[in-house]
Amino acid sequence: MKKHFKIFLTFLLFTISTSLFAENDINLIRLDGKWELFLKKTPEQTFTLIDKKQPADFMCEVPGDWNKEIKAFGQTAPETYGCYRYVYEKLQPDKEYAIFMNESPGTSSAIYINRKKTAQSGNPFPLASPDFSEKLNSYVKSNSVSKPILCTFYPDKNGNAEIIIFVSNYFYRKGGLWDTVFFGTSKIISQFNTLSLVLYSIIIGSLLFISLLNIVQFLFNHKRIEYLYLGLASLVFALRVGTAGYSSFSILFPKMPLEIIAKLEFLALWVAPISILQMLFSIYPSKTRFIVFKFIKEKALRHSIITILAAFGILSLVLPAYYSNRLVPVMQIGMGIIALYVVIFSISNLIKQKKYSLYNFLSYFTLCIGAFVDTAYTKIKTLMPISLFPFFIVIFVVIQIIMLAAIQNDVYKTTTKASNDLKRLNEAYLRFVPKEFLQLLNKDSITKTKLGDYSNIEMSIIFSKVDIECKKSKPSLEDHFVIFNEYLKLVSPIIKKYDGFVSKFLSGGFMALFPNSELDAVRTALEINDCVKRFNQSDICKNYEINPYIAVHYGKMIIGTIGEEGRLDDTVISDTVNTAARIESVCERLKKNIIISHSLEELMSQNNTLQYEIKELEAMYVKGKEKPLQLYELSRKSKKTTGEES
Repeated sequence: MKKHFKIFLTFLLFTISTSLFAENDINLIRLDGKWELFLKKTPEQTFTLIDKKQPADFMCEVPGDWNKEIKAFGQTAPETYGCYRYVYEKLQPDKEYAIFMNESPGTSSAIYINRKKTAQSGNPFPLASPDFSEKLNSYVKSNSVSKPILCTFYPDKNGNAEIIIFVSNYFYRKGGLWDTVFFGTSKIISQFNTLSLVLYSIIIGSLLFISLLNIVQFLFNHKRIEYLYLGLASLVFALRVGTAGYSSFSILFPKMPLEIIAKLEFLALWVAPISILQMLFSIYPSKTRFIVFKFIKEKALRHSIITILAAFGILSLVLPAYYSNRLVPVMQIGMGIIALYVVIFSISNLIKQKKYSLYNFLSYFTLCIGAFVDTAYTKIKTLMPISLFPFFIVIFVVIQIIMLAAIQNDVYKTTTKASNDLKRLNEAYLRFVPKEFLQLLNKDSITKTKLGDYSNIEMSIIFSKVDIECKKSKPSLEDHFVIFNEYLKLVSPIIKKYDGFVSKFLSGGFMALFPNSELDAVRTALEINDCVKRFNQSDICKNYEINPYIAVHYGKMIIGTIGEEGRLDDTVISDTVNTAARIESVCERLKKNIIISHSLEELMSQNNTLQYEIKELEAMYVKGKEKPLQLYELSRKSKKTTGEES
């Protein structure tokens, strides 16, 4: 929809501008055709020759340059001056008229209507002075200005208007009256000038905004260099529109000399094609070779073309304007080669049905058509009232933005998918490595763990196994596996409820850690024991009976990652863990559901929030211990089996 709207807006603006040229309706005409040219004559000398009825030196085509006429004078460079003359008759003496040019002629000029100077751009007079001695091929004070020029006047009493335009060309490779001279009533000329200014301002503002937007986008994401290229292309296109055709930059910067304006205009001849080519290949990286250049890599060929064009472009910036504008034909050739390069590559991508190739083809085709139309406008300005190249540039940039938006959307989708995949992967990892384990290592992601990470901490531990008995016969391995999983589904929420986590699932049991409070493990053990009693009465266990053996201990532990770089595992290393395992074996031997250690019993005696009973057992020797352990059987104080604390 945006694309269609832009095309419609362009068509509407073009229709409005071309409607001004309905001569019969609004009295606006173009003074195109043959003008008298008095070469190397000042206005005063021209007036004298006219009064003496002396013929002009040439009949010169307007708009156009006078290079051919200069050559007939035996000169090879257009640094000269002269007067163009045109007489318009049968006007209304009491009506105000005006003439207008989008770009002042020259490089500097003065306009005389009926022998009276009515407008001036730059200073054309020094060049005609006999003692003029400036070196035009060096850095000198500028007498040249490019700007829209408009002057109003009344015809003489006979209804005639003698228009004489004195032109001095100081440095440009082409001189003369190279822009169309519009003629009409002052009202319609003023309207046309305003419309041209508005149209070009909108286009320049749009291109500058697009340029800023893309450059900022690149600054936020340096990997998307195509945004930088499009931003640079849009910027130099804005400079091109503001300095050529309708010289709107001179309105914003009235003191800017033509030498600088010309160099800004030339930027579009080398920065734009290089940026467009690089943008294309940043979207479609190529490793192919051209068949024609069998031994030359495509990348080397492309970079050679870019380097040569960039070298001429940089020269056009640093050399005096006299030389800079003479490099334009060379840069135009380079631009044409790159344009051909881009079009061939775009067509190739379109044939291969590569992604986004249609966007590229349409945008570059539009730009090529615009360049062709702009060339036609430069050569034959009678074809159209104003240059349409700026409109084609806007269409090109809009299509490129739509394409980059499509790419960005695909990148967003890919990134979102990758993010979701990573999230699911992390969730899958956390099923094997608990997030609580990572938190104890002060890590917020499993991707940040490395071999040897560890943390030294005091906490309570549950080491538990379960005995599954079949009431009818010996349970099969499958039945044992199913019942054991159902048991784990029962106890896992209880462990989480009291801020613990299962560090290891064992054969027939588990090991759980409780880093916050020693009482968390005690509460968990009591509630598991209560829940198992209810579980044994459920339909799932109608043929089975589960007897949990739970050992609870407290002490120092080291948790961390072990293994090697290609395969890590989490572990808990401590005598506390070994002791808890030995206490669990005592549970099995004595058939006691919950047994706690002496160290834990001492901590519990300092807290009276739990209602429990502790029964001291005889000190026992366990494997790995030189001294006997003092252990205690733990149970609910009341006979309630709800698992609730009183």
